[in-house]
Amino acid sequence: MPPQTKEDELDQRKVLIPDWLKAEVFEDLLRKDVKDYKATKSMRAKAGVPAGENYATIMLRVELDVETKDKSQLTKAFMLKTPHQSEAYRKVIEKSNIFDVELGMYLEVVPELEQLYRDAGLEVKFGAEAYEIPVSDYHVLLEDLRPRGFRNVNRLEGMDQAHTESVLKKMAQWHAASAVRVDTKGPYQEKFTKGFLKNEEIVDAFCNRNIAVFLNNVHLVQGYEAYLKDLHFAADKLLDIVEELNNPKPDEFNALNHGDGWSNNIMFQYNEKNEILDTYFVDLQLPKWGTVAQDLYYFLLSSTSLDVKIAKFDYFIWFYHAELVKHLKLLKYSKTLPTLRSIRDTLSKYNAWAFVCASTIMPFVLLDPKDGADFEKVLADDPSFKNSLYSNPRFLRHIEALLPWLQHRGALE
Repeated sequence: MPPQTKEDELDQRKVLIPDWLKAEVFEDLLRKDVKDYKATKSMRAKAGVPAGENYATIMLRVELDVETKDKSQLTKAFMLKTPHQSEAYRKVIEKSNIFDVELGMYLEVVPELEQLYRDAGLEVKFGAEAYEIPVSDYHVLLEDLRPRGFRNVNRLEGMDQAHTESVLKKMAQWHAASAVRVDTKGPYQEKFTKGFLKNEEIVDAFCNRNIAVFLNNVHLVQGYEAYLKDLHFAADKLLDIVEELNNPKPDEFNALNHGDGWSNNIMFQYNEKNEILDTYFVDLQLPKWGTVAQDLYYFLLSSTSLDVKIAKFDYFIWFYHAELVKHLKLLKYSKTLPTLRSIRDTLSKYNAWAFVCASTIMPFVLLDPKDGADFEKVLADDPSFKNSLYSNPRFLRHIEALLPWLQHRGALE
């Protein structure tokens, strides 16, 4: 028998299909999207990502077989995000309304950022097209990017220098456009600026409790004794850094952070030579207005390969800053341009966030795919699952390299 492919994995998984997911809800969209649309002949829905690759939502690939007026047949595919059905997850949604936020990001915020570049003579795309369908339940409907050659990197290996640079360029373009937009039009609606750090339940589950589990397992890290006192001190100061990030300083360079920029939320398009053509962001549920240190530490510590994570960190910040200034100038930013020194000073000021990212985000990114590794397990105190995060040999290799780096940067003070 041939080896199983990712497609086989997806086809064989059972996923919860919402009751409202019927071909009829796509009819108006297909009439607009398909020339000479006549009828939808059939619809299929299946898992859109492999097990263990998407914590926060259920992702479905919806395929509709369409007939046109000349009796031609074609298949249209979409990606549909729906919520997990657990009670804990529903409470989080009701409190933070992440589906409303994400749909607004795709339909309002992103097109506005892209238009700023178009007006300046540069075509920049940040992500998939989003669509509206007549459904009241929580959902986000998106273009399926796979037919256009987009895919994720292997999160367990992490991004090499070329992929990291591609992300940082797109991140700099995003940050620059959002800063110019606020400079010219005023602040975003509050729902687009809060991020997940305003949600006490998520901060407690994702940060406080996960760091406690990390400290219980830190003896597995070679040479841990040299960092133990500092780690406990840093853990006790966790809420201070959360408070700092929740209150942006007007004298710093602020932008709209993606807020959840790790490898599975970034897709790359390749040509036939496997060279990167473009980079798109996905999962826009947790945008956060404030210091760009939040996005930079989150992405660079969680999602880069071990051989570049520390060795190239300062270079990556230089690269990001050069792209940021280039695009702020293109968009005619009216305020003082951030210097490389000011970006480095900001990273130093918020370096406790680097510790949080290394100890709470990175372990999830580096965990082997597990069926049922979803948002409910993130929120719950499942000892087996939580300990598997911090006893994972891959995580231990990364954190062993990061602990001295964090200590020498003052991130554990």
